[in-house]
Amino acid sequence: MLLGGAAYVLLEVVAMAWLGSRIGVGGVFLLLAGTAVLGAVLMRTHGRKAWAEMRRKMELGEPPGHALLNGLCLMAGSLLLIFPGAIGDLVGLTLVLPVTRSFYRMRLYRLLEKLLRRGGGGGFGGPGGGRFIFIGRR
Repeated sequence: MLLGGAAYVLLEVVAMAWLGSRIGVGGVFLLLAGTAVLGAVLMRTHGRKAWAEMRRKMELGEPPGHALLNGLCLMAGSLLLIFPGAIGDLVGLTLVLPVTRSFYRMRLYRLLEKLLRRGGGGGFGGPGGGRFIFIGRR
């Protein structure tokens, strides 16, 4: 885990140096400041919408799966935009754009389904199984 974190930081430094050589230090600073502001605005506006959608679904007695996964993608993408880093910003943008968010949403769905089927996520039906009813596909 530590080695992976160090590799990511090194990759971010290399990416920032490369970007700085292309658009200059001032351009990199403005780009990072702009994406941080964008991330904060997205977290505030779309985060509220996602939360309201989850609450609405739960009040109707429906599983909030789709809204929950959208909210998780938006939150993660917004956080990546807020924290400085060129690679994190690119991934963050793909998480918040509706066109590419579905890619992450399906990967997250499959990961949660696997965890719950194995019993690693405190799923329904006890250890190792039960039906996966937490999240509905869309």
